[in-house]
Amino acid sequence: MLLHTVSKSPANNSALDSCLRSLADGAIILLLEDGVYAALQGSAWADAIADSTEYCYVIMADAAARGLEDKIDRRFPTAGYDDFVRLSTECHAVQSWY
Repeated sequence: MLLHTVSKSPANNSALDSCLRSLADGAIILLLEDGVYAALQGSAWADAIADSTEYCYVIMADAAARGLEDKIDRRFPTAGYDDFVRLSTECHAVQSWY
């Protein structure tokens, strides 16, 4: 299982698109920093993620820091940095997209 971390906003960076094109079955996406913008309710980005994987998490502290805590698509569970560490150790590798 591979953990993909996306830390850039899809509005001005191709990191999310590149990530989605490379996903294999069972892959996990973790949205952090400006990557949390990809999980906005009603966005094409959120739909693209949901169509590509069943495992996508959003770092809540990063969403909250951007005033987005109530705007995150409910299809994506929120996570803390402790969850980030746990996922990093449970997965065989981590691919960072930025």
